[in-house]
Amino acid sequence: MADNPFEDPDVQAAAQSDGGGMPPPVPQDAYNDGGAYDDDNGGNNVNIDMVKAAAAYVPAEQQKEIAVAAGSHMANQAANKVQEDYNESQRTQQDQHEAPPPPSFCINLFNWFPLRIFSFSAGAALVACPILDMIFGGPTFIQFFIYLYLVGFGIVTMFVEAPTWTCTRYFQLKFFFWFRLLSRMWGRAWFYLFTSILCYAPTDTDSGAIFCPIAGALLTVISILSFIFSRMAGKKFGRMREYIAAGAEGDELEGRFMRKFDELDMGGKPGTIGSAEIVKLAEQAGRQLSNSERHAIQTFLDESCNGFVSKEDFMRQFVTQYIEKGFKQRFL
Repeated sequence: MADNPFEDPDVQAAAQSDGGGMPPPVPQDAYNDGGAYDDDNGGNNVNIDMVKAAAAYVPAEQQKEIAVAAGSHMANQAANKVQEDYNESQRTQQDQHEAPPPPSFCINLFNWFPLRIFSFSAGAALVACPILDMIFGGPTFIQFFIYLYLVGFGIVTMFVEAPTWTCTRYFQLKFFFWFRLLSRMWGRAWFYLFTSILCYAPTDTDSGAIFCPIAGALLTVISILSFIFSRMAGKKFGRMREYIAAGAEGDELEGRFMRKFDELDMGGKPGTIGSAEIVKLAEQAGRQLSNSERHAIQTFLDESCNGFVSKEDFMRQFVTQYIEKGFKQRFL
């Protein structure tokens, strides 16, 4: 077949057999010296009627091939456009803030620090020390009630900071639901600070306590560390939000967070995310979470206190509180 279908003998023979005669003449030199868009191309402009008349002499099979080729080309263009938009979105998120340099040894050591284990140990000490002081110190009536409060606070601390087992998780969620302050790391920091002050109270009497001040000193250190980790978790939480938002607003902002949740919700209980997904999101945002920071972010996102971060919790904590309340989380 010739390059020009109108010059192909088979096409001309088929056209003559259909009774249509020869196809209309093809304009010559339409694209020479300035092309078809030139104001003056020698009077050889192509109009719609000529194109329609020429198309009538193209065989049906060749018309199908042309249509398939044109459709494939448009589909490829649309796919390339979608890929370019996605790559641009990824670049926008990645360029929002550059990833920090690798953490130093001291930062890695600080991230490794098992704050919850030390807090659980402080709770156990808070149970044991008042009992020892009651046995060896001969407390007064007021001291006796202070010791009872300290033992109760120690039991609460042990349940809140205990490893997440089936038996302990039930009580943790109950404490977090009815005493919401304990679900926040900064709230537990204030709780430990207040309890440590009670530990120092019995030292002012003649039968001064010996063991309770030790537990109080330990709680004071844990309280300070809890404030520090809470602030660090708040900063990383803000970075995670900036990474997902990428400067978007309104419906586009909500759409970004909903798509990110669907992206993270790839395993486990359907419609929820857990600690592994939170760590993954932080890594995507260029941040490394310590176990304490991860726990602080997870308990903050679990607004419903059911042990999982649902899509409603995710949207409420990441989007709603910022839009409706103009609230920025500084401590978790």
